[in-house]
Amino acid sequence: MSSKDYSHWHDGVEFDRESRTWRGYIEDNDYTEKHLTEATFEDKGDAAVAASDMLTQAREGTPPGEGKTSGLPRI
Repeated sequence: MSSKDYSHWHDGVEFDRESRTWRGYIEDNDYTEKHLTEATFEDKGDAAVAASDMLTQAREGTPPGEGKTSGLPRI
């Protein structure tokens, strides 16, 4: 359980030109801290969903990097 407040964070995606893949991220609104998804995606929409899931999990108390990485997707 994390004591960090993620209520003022946002999510987004960025494109890696070298690998030609997308990666999701969450970042604080002061742009001082950023967490990237572990996975990369060929589809921008998939990266956006992964970033949204990471932000939802962080707001529910699971810090980035400690969330569910396999099994059924979150609903």
